[in-house]
Formats: sequence, C-alpha cells, structure tokens
Amino acid sequence: MIGWRRQLVRLAVLALFLAIWEAAFRLALLSPIIFGSPSLVVSAAAKDGWTFLLAFRITLFEIALAILVAWTLGITFGVLVGSKPLLARIAAPVLSALIAVPLVVLYPLLIVWLGLGPASKVVFGVVSGIFPIALNTMIGVQGIDRGYATMATAMGANPWQIKALVMTPLALPAIVSGLRLGTALIVIGVVLSEMLGSTDGIGFWISYHRSLFNTGQVYLGILLALLVAGLANAALSLVERLYARRTSEQSVP
Repeated sequence: MIGWRRQLVRLAVLALFLAIWEAAFRLALLSPIIFGSPSLVVSAAAKDGWTFLLAFRITLFEIALAILVAWTLGITFGVLVGSKPLLARIAAPVLSALIAVPLVVLYPLLIVWLGLGPASKVVFGVVSGIFPIALNTMIGVQGIDRGYATMATAMGANPWQIKALVMTPLALPAIVSGLRLGTALIVIGVVLSEMLGSTDGIGFWISYHRSLFNTGQVYLGILLALLVAGLANAALSLVERLYARRTSEQSVP
C-alpha cells in the first residue's frame, strides 16, 4: 500500500512539473527554442513519431550490444585482476586515469577505422562504459574475505569455480554499482557518437532537428534516450532487490 502511495505521489509531482512547464511556455516566460514545452513534444511525436521509433530501434540495438560486451568484459576483467593483489594494485590507477580521459577525442579515429555504421557506435559505447565496471568489480573482489576462497578450495572447488561461484556473487553490490555508472556512460556514448557522425539513430535525429531549431523533436529524442537509461537502471535495481532478499533469507537461521 505504501508503495502505491509513493508512486502516486511521484506521478502527481511529475504532472505538476509538466503543468508548470506548459503554463510558463504559454505565458511566454520560456524561450520556445531553448526550453520548448510538453505540447511541443506531443506534437513532435504525432508528426515524426514513426521516424523516431525506427531510429530508437537502431539506437536500442547498439546500446544493448555495447552493454552486453562491456558488462561481460568489464566483470570478467575485474574478477580476474581483483583476485590477484599485485595486478589489482597496478590496474587500479590505470583504470581510474582512463575513466577521467575525454574519450570523445577517440571517436574520429573509430569513424576512420569502422565507418559511420553501428560498429563504431557500439565500440565507442563499450569504451565509454567498460572502465568503471571493471574498476568497481575489481574493488569489490578485493574486499572479499579470502577465507571464503580458502573454504571453497577445501571443498574441492577449482580456481575458476571460486571466481565464478564465490567471488562474483559476493562482490555483486560493488559490481552493480559499477554497472549503474557504466551503463549510463554507455547510453551517453552511443547517443553522442550518433550525434557526431551517423546516418540514423536517436542521436542523429536529435542533431538534425537541433540544426533546424525543432525543439519538440529534440526533446522527444532526449526522452527516448532517457527511457533506455531508465530501463537499464530498473533492471539493475531488480537485481539488487533479488540479491538483498536472497541474502536476508540465507542469514535467517
């Protein structure tokens, strides 16, 4: 019951925000070119909604593929390196430095190597998000009590089983934290790469309509990009809740 009330409150706040936004636009308190309005977004959806849905399908595919690759490589690297203290001490400052590098400067090279198609968008998305995933996973693995690995070894587990069945589940809270940040950066990276050089996708249409000052279409594209990030965040929240529930059930005598 409390959950439903909380959702209703959120919806009411959102509706109030949209109403104030629309009223400010109608009263000419906001620039239509910069801020637009909810009605402009609705008009854009009615006029160009099908075009944006087709573009959304392309962008969603690129983001999903980039997420799959970045999650797999980042978690694998973090678990393998985090289980070796010496390698972890070497890799930690390198990954931290790579996170701070403005990777957008590399995108022109990706266009030269991979062209304007989906490949360059996927690779740039992977590069944008893999480093925080790997770093958080590595830190999470380092924080695990080594007694668990010793106990698993005594029970006959091999090193790969220890990494997959012991270290990874125990480091899951840190891994999910890295996935949240990494996934957001992947979404940003893919959409940004489409804006910088592409022939389709949400980012391309955002950039196209921005040049024509079609504010409604620009905000429509932004909302679709936020939808992808929101869905990924909801999925990660579900994983966290399931993990917390399982942990609490196992702790009950």
